[in-house]
Amino acid sequence: MIRESINQLVEEITRSCSQDDIFQAKKDFQKISGEIFEDDKSFESRMGCFLEWYTFDRPSPESSSTPLQRYLQKQAIPPENRELAEAISEGNHGLFIAKKIKNDHVVVVDVMDNGKFRVLEDQGSILFNSDDLFEGRLIPYKGQYYFTDNFCYHPKPTEGFILSKIKDLRTKEKEALAKEKRLQKEILSPQKNLKKTNAKIEKLNEKLAAATKEKKIQSLKEDIEKLENQKMQLESQISDIANQLTQLRTETIEGEHRQNRFNLIRKLSYMSLKWERSRQIDVRDIYQD
Repeated sequence: MIRESINQLVEEITRSCSQDDIFQAKKDFQKISGEIFEDDKSFESRMGCFLEWYTFDRPSPESSSTPLQRYLQKQAIPPENRELAEAISEGNHGLFIAKKIKNDHVVVVDVMDNGKFRVLEDQGSILFNSDDLFEGRLIPYKGQYYFTDNFCYHPKPTEGFILSKIKDLRTKEKEALAKEKRLQKEILSPQKNLKKTNAKIEKLNEKLAAATKEKKIQSLKEDIEKLENQKMQLESQISDIANQLTQLRTETIEGEHRQNRFNLIRKLSYMSLKWERSRQIDVRDIYQD
């Protein structure tokens, strides 16, 4: 099964990682996820979630690349391992609701992005109940979707609280996405004008090459110089907008937004852990700000 292959890949990748780095990463992980003890019922699954995060998502403080990314940079990787590792890099760690549970698959909704997925799973009736809300990692592989081995389940009465936190998160994300859309639209005009300006310069250069009269040559050179100045201004404008887009995408959309989602998922995981340890407490007293 693919989950066995993923677990083997995690083991292979982490073997080459520094134990000190793994130890520090675990401390960072547990700062918001809560400390995990061996007698916790979900100990193995939570440790599995940590190892997945460490292997697939956590950038090294030294190289700013994840263990998975460093693994993919190697040359001598079996083709099947490379294909699986690349699929994992395209995966989605998020929160899902189980909508349909069949013998060979489950249908889930990604509550962070509202996507619906048909996931191959022959143990769906064991892993999920209808309308279960859970943390999972979805992997697209060879035209199908699969979950990894590790889940964190949230009790039904917490759904309203969780969805409200996701709504707050998405509201903040939409501000940056709207800005991205504005910048994408804003860059079109100078790009169009630059294309026209380049075409004009090309035509004038053709005329200049054929010109023989000094007065005509001087006039063409002056016109070309003006257009070259316009070209420089347009290129500068395009470069400025492109830099804004890059910064917005890398620092905010791919950086801050991803970290905010991770923080929310981990905080909810900690609430789930506290509920697991304290069944006498009303779950709504645990899942709160």
